[in-house]
Amino acid sequence: MQEKLRCVIGFVAWMIPLLCVFRGIPAAAYPGGPLHDVTDAAPYCAGCHSSIGLEQLRDLPAAEARKRTAAVAHLDAIRTGSGPYAKLSAEQRTELIADVRKVDENSKITLEVPTAVKAGEMFMATVKASGGSGPVIGVMLLDIDLRNQARAIQGEGFYVYSPPRVTGPDGKQEDQWLGRRYDGLERNLNFVVVFGVKTNLAADKFSSASVTYDLVAPSRRGKYTICAALLYGTEKASPVGRVEQGGHTMPLGGFAGPSGRIRFSKVAVLDVQ
Repeated sequence: MQEKLRCVIGFVAWMIPLLCVFRGIPAAAYPGGPLHDVTDAAPYCAGCHSSIGLEQLRDLPAAEARKRTAAVAHLDAIRTGSGPYAKLSAEQRTELIADVRKVDENSKITLEVPTAVKAGEMFMATVKASGGSGPVIGVMLLDIDLRNQARAIQGEGFYVYSPPRVTGPDGKQEDQWLGRRYDGLERNLNFVVVFGVKTNLAADKFSSASVTYDLVAPSRRGKYTICAALLYGTEKASPVGRVEQGGHTMPLGGFAGPSGRIRFSKVAVLDVQ
């Protein structure tokens, strides 16, 4: 009986990410941006994205963690011409790797929060993000920089008091994503999508945006960790890294390919007094 239960649990665990991928295709989810999943989120939802480094996978065995990094899951596949990259010449693969690395080098996320607040006090958390291939990036406010175990900031006892204020790449306030929230539902989410992201590698131009959260500190005193995560794409910034499919521009590596990235800000420690 226990063996059968383990098999069922294993099958369900295997199917859930697969179903999420296929469910997202008709909704034009990442890499085109989600349309319907307007809710709180954590980075484990982006199962196909590759990790920038091993630190965010430190809870996994070293060999498994390494396979999920951008260097191995993505760049090695391009370098060897495996899968969808087989259609590229050696020169094109070299160009794509250089372009992807340039996007990674210019994709950053920072978090600004006070060092101490009183229990139950309201304060601001400001996230600044740049880079990504566009047309969107995702920003999350979390408790820790572990991609598989991070929680929405509310999980630690913080309260997102109001809808996050998003300043888009054009410097104007935007509500394109939170405006998709169903009528009557609160918009005080930890996760937002920023639209209008553009990258021009030839001109070294990368979009930047910011998200400001009004938070209420937990009622319990103590030291809390807080960080932000950036979800972004890489391949579509490159002339050899994008293809047209069904009227949409898609990364050459495919919808569920590892060309997406997860990057974390530095973890801040907030003393709730």
